[in-house]
Amino acid sequence: MEKPQARRRIQQEITRLTAEDRAGKSRRIADTIMRLPEFTRASVVMLFAPMTDETDTWPIIRAATNEGKIVLFPRVMQGAKKMIACRVEDPWQDLAAGTYNILEPRSNSPFDVSAIDFCLVPARAFDRLGGRLGRGKGYYDRFMADPVFRAIRCGVAFGEQILDEVPSAPHDLPVHVIVTEEEIIRPPTGG
Repeated sequence: MEKPQARRRIQQEITRLTAEDRAGKSRRIADTIMRLPEFTRASVVMLFAPMTDETDTWPIIRAATNEGKIVLFPRVMQGAKKMIACRVEDPWQDLAAGTYNILEPRSNSPFDVSAIDFCLVPARAFDRLGGRLGRGKGYYDRFMADPVFRAIRCGVAFGEQILDEVPSAPHDLPVHVIVTEEEIIRPPTGG
């Protein structure tokens, strides 16, 4: 299966979920992530504000903020075709619609990538080996390919987004762990 075909298939699966389905699954996913040892011991976490068809990450954002973690969000620098991590003190005040109409930090002051302990990673699909199919722009792959990036890469997805195999290219980086509403997947290679 090619990447565009896989993205269409996943979009159809997600579209079949009702708002109530997505909300219930998102709550279970958030509860699991907040109990993950990799998350609980992390001091610096990079999270993301969800798009309407993605897992609701706001409970995770709230927990990280309340626990006093340093919370970062991605900011796309479209002209440079890259993404940076920016610290956000108050996610409910410090985020605004940015590139692709996704909420991102108002600040464009990059945070030290090497300090990130845990990075929540969105995708259209994952497979059980940690393979990740993004939306096709490559921002996360380029960001995580930085030689000093050492964070645990945690994929987050609905069960419908787990495929037997995602199409990948050499530059596609796998994740270390994937959390769905039903399970925690730990790829045998550790990402």
